[in-house]
Order: sequence, then structure tokens, then C-alpha cells
Amino acid sequence: MLHPGSLLSRVLALTLLCAVLGGAYVLVLAPIVELFRMTDDAIETAETLLQRHRALAAQLSELSARLDEKREQAAAIAGYLEGPSDALAAAQLQDRVKVVVESAGGELRSTQILPAQAIDANPGTRRATLRVQVVVSIDGLAEILYHLESDQPYVLIDELAVHSQRARRGGRQPDAAPLLDVGLQLSGFVRAAAV
Repeated sequence: MLHPGSLLSRVLALTLLCAVLGGAYVLVLAPIVELFRMTDDAIETAETLLQRHRALAAQLSELSARLDEKREQAAAIAGYLEGPSDALAAAQLQDRVKVVVESAGGELRSTQILPAQAIDANPGTRRATLRVQVVVSIDGLAEILYHLESDQPYVLIDELAVHSQRARRGGRQPDAAPLLDVGLQLSGFVRAAAV
């Protein structure tokens, strides 16, 4: 039997007290300590992310300015012929004229690439010039002129000579639209590559 104040009762009371304190630690204090540790980790992670976001925010204005600069450069060169040389730029102009003439139902008879000329007002820019002979209807000529001057790269029509084509005997039907012999001198602009 247990008597109060005996050694066995004191050991038992001490063991019971340790069990209650151990249970309280496991049930109450350990979760609180773990919560504090997890909160410290979350705070550290959040601070790291905040530093990264601040660094990115500091770069935002610089990146935005660079993007605006690139957009301006792209807009500035949108109307120019592309090519590392005058001959390749003139060939691009020649290809464009061929596509426009054929889509308008015309026939490209001849093309001549003229020497490129420097533009005094805009250093680094050269004028690529092309002389072409086309056979086309009146409506086709209007379509050709419209597309050459309104599409990109921009093309200027420097000279235009139009002559009616003589009818050949038995070669054309009487109700067919008259064809025109058209001589054009066209110019496009080539910007020198940025160094």
C-alpha cells in the first residue's frame, strides 16, 4: 500500500509529474516550437523573394526603355529594303515588283537595276533604283501603282511612261480590255547595317 510521504509515493508522484510535463510538451509546446521554426523559414524565403522582386523592379524601367528603343528601331527600318549590299536590296525590290505585277495580271517584260546612290540628307541610307517595262491593263496598272506605293518596304515611283499597245491582227479579242506598255523607274531605300 501507498502511504503519503513514502519514497514510493514520491517517486510515483514525480513520475506522474514528468509524464504530464512530457505530454504537455508533446501536445502543446512542440507544435508551437515547430510553428515558430516554419514561420522563420517562411519569413526567410519571403525576404529572399522580396529581394529578387526588388532587383527585378529596379531593372523594369531599364528593360522597358530598351524595349521602347527596339520598337522605335523596328518602326524606323520597317519601310526599308533589306540586304547586306545594294545589289541584294535591288534584287529584293525586283522580286517585289515581279510579285505585284503578276498579281495584277500584268506581264513583266524587262527589269534593269540602276546604280545605287547615297542620300545626302540621311548618311548611311542609299537609294536602290530599278527600271521596268510592263504590259498590263488599265485596272492592273492602278493596282500595281497602289500596291507599290502603299505596301512595305516603301517604293517611290520616280518616272512613269504609259503607251497604248498596238493591237495585233487576230491576236486579241475585240471586247478585251486594251493593254498598255508601261515604263516605270522605281526607288527603294536601303539602310546601312548598324555597327
